[in-house]
Amino acid sequence: MRLREPEVLRRVGGVSRTALVVTEGLLVYLGDEKVASLARALHHVPSIKWWISDIGSPRLLEILNKQWGKAVAAGNAPFLFAPADSPAFFARLGWREIEFRSGLEEAHRLKREMPMMWLWRFLGRFGSPQKREEFRRLSGYILLERA
Repeated sequence: MRLREPEVLRRVGGVSRTALVVTEGLLVYLGDEKVASLARALHHVPSIKWWISDIGSPRLLEILNKQWGKAVAAGNAPFLFAPADSPAFFARLGWREIEFRSGLEEAHRLKREMPMMWLWRFLGRFGSPQKREEFRRLSGYILLERA
């Protein structure tokens, strides 16, 4: 399924030389094909140089669906998008991930962690490098640049 290019994108393309798009809180509610369609539509506008979004992993999607799946499905807003390899997903659509900020690390830096997070950080030190990276990329924020 392809999303039609919204009027707002045509207008941005007509009046700006450089633009940044922010889609915080949106992608998780779209399926893979709709996210791909959005990525293509944004890439179609030459003045859109960067794109910022929050992103979750398949493991996070699994956790969210266990906790809130029935409620969000009842509201017709299920959690859908969580690519296993977000850099590869967006790269095939013309976007390069130039920065990833872990939501867990940012929460710690900003002193806005969930209760008991110190324990998870401590236990995480005993995991393999692969498990630590998986945990770090559980959720976060990506900065994409037009490739």
